[in-house]
Formats: sequence, C-alpha cells, structure tokens
Amino acid sequence: MIGIDTNVLVRYLAQDDDTQSPISSRIIDGLTADAPGFVSIVVLVETVWVLSRAYKASREQVAETVELLLRARELVVEGAEAAYLALATYQAGNADFADALIAHGAKLAGCSETLTFDRAAAASTGMRLLGA
Repeated sequence: MIGIDTNVLVRYLAQDDDTQSPISSRIIDGLTADAPGFVSIVVLVETVWVLSRAYKASREQVAETVELLLRARELVVEGAEAAYLALATYQAGNADFADALIAHGAKLAGCSETLTFDRAAAASTGMRLLGA
C-alpha cells in the first residue's frame, strides 16, 4: 500500500496539469485491490476543500467525487465509516464536509457530544454550540 497526498489525488481528479496529471494517473490507475493506495482523512478533507474552493466544484460534484473515492476498491480511505456518514450529512443539507466529518468521527469514537463555537457547524451537524 502506498500513501496518496492531496496534490497527487487532485491532479488525478482534475487532469489539469500537463506534467503532473499523467504521473498521477499512472500511479492511481496502477493501484489494485491487492496493492491499494491509502487516502488519509486529512487528504480527503483537503481534497474536498480544493475541489470546492479552487476548482469551484458544486456540492453535487464534490459529493459524487467523495463517494467514488470511498467506493474505489483500489483505495483505502482512513475513517471510511465516518466519511460515509459525513457524506450523507453533507448531501442532506448545507453542512460543511469537514464539520460533518468531525461530528461523526467524534460520535464513532464514543464522544457524547462535540463542542464548537461555530454556529453553522452546530446548526448543520448537531454539535453543541458554546458561548453566546
């Protein structure tokens, strides 16, 4: 198994760099279920951020990409269970994917609640809002 960094994954998904995209494609297309690539939670969150912010991908496009990554037999995604739950929350409303992943990851880890100062995160993911 080999680890895949965000920039490699994004170049593969975007196919927008004449030099790096073919290298990324060769690596990722060469992965198999027996010799998979590893995508950490950090890479998954960064990829969502890059696709939505830098590439202006729609929520639907981002959700479709995350689902494809999670379902790929050639990839092992860290915290896949939390990522699937976060994806469902992201698709169901206006939650930020990272906030949903934080909330679901904490719940799966046995936390009784997740505390935040972020009003939007509390409203969209069920975290408990602190302060005013």
